[in-house]
Amino acid sequence: MPKNILIDYKNVDFFYKQTQVLFDINLTINKGQSVAIVGHNGAGKTTLIKLLIGVLQPSSGAINSIEYVQTNKLSFMPEHNALYSHLSGIELMRYFAKLKGVEPSNINEILKLVEIDFAAHKKISQYSKGMKQRLMLAQALLSDPEILILDEPYSGLDPNSKRLFSRILQNLSVENKSIILSSHTLEGLSDIVDNVIFIKKGRVTLSGKIKTIIKNLGLNDKMQLTLDKGVSADEIIKSVQSLITSHTLLNNELILLYKTINNIALLKIIVNITSVQDIVITKANVNDAYYHIYNKS
Repeated sequence: MPKNILIDYKNVDFFYKQTQVLFDINLTINKGQSVAIVGHNGAGKTTLIKLLIGVLQPSSGAINSIEYVQTNKLSFMPEHNALYSHLSGIELMRYFAKLKGVEPSNINEILKLVEIDFAAHKKISQYSKGMKQRLMLAQALLSDPEILILDEPYSGLDPNSKRLFSRILQNLSVENKSIILSSHTLEGLSDIVDNVIFIKKGRVTLSGKIKTIIKNLGLNDKMQLTLDKGVSADEIIKSVQSLITSHTLLNNELILLYKTINNIALLKIIVNITSVQDIVITKANVNDAYYHIYNKS
């Protein structure tokens, strides 16, 4: 296997009892890549990850990986925590440090990083769900892994905790760590990962760089115009008709959908219209790709 390839799924099928869960999975993940596995609940994301970390074995096909798998160079944060509630946070971290065979000297630093150091000596039974999630991330960081795998890391997190997780994962990605996460929450994914794998009903429907997927799907950008009250939008719509794919008018808000390639030409026209008071542009993103893929039959 080429040195730059981290994980390679080849024609992988997986059955749970008599039910097929995954169908002919072919995926390649390279070193240093940050990847999101995206899909509805029950799509097969967690099964894909369990196969990766060796908890499950393929029913057919093969998963080839370099020496990281099942070593301290790979670390895993599961969706559902299995924490020992009678222990304190710092006791649990010391326990995991011993299991992983790593020095516990950086425990306090990691607890501070995930902003849970204030509860280090409290029993885990007193932790909220979000605090437990942060503790699970802390244990995953103990061995300074080169590959970090997270199954639904945003589950149960409040907005502040989501931002904290995103910031930590962004910094790890900058350090050239390989991050593989599954999620049905798309908010902020583009800030963390460059690549996405869309899985639907056990099949990979699309994978690749987020920007490339958005471009190839031909998704629309959106321009929202706030017009002077009482102004007719007819002339504006007529002047940009050849550059847009559709429009919607609600009160004095005019929304134009258009292809990215027409962005500059459209702006040149709009900025010279005196009745336009405000312009908000929203670029097509991974959310739009998700809805496009999963709303197809």
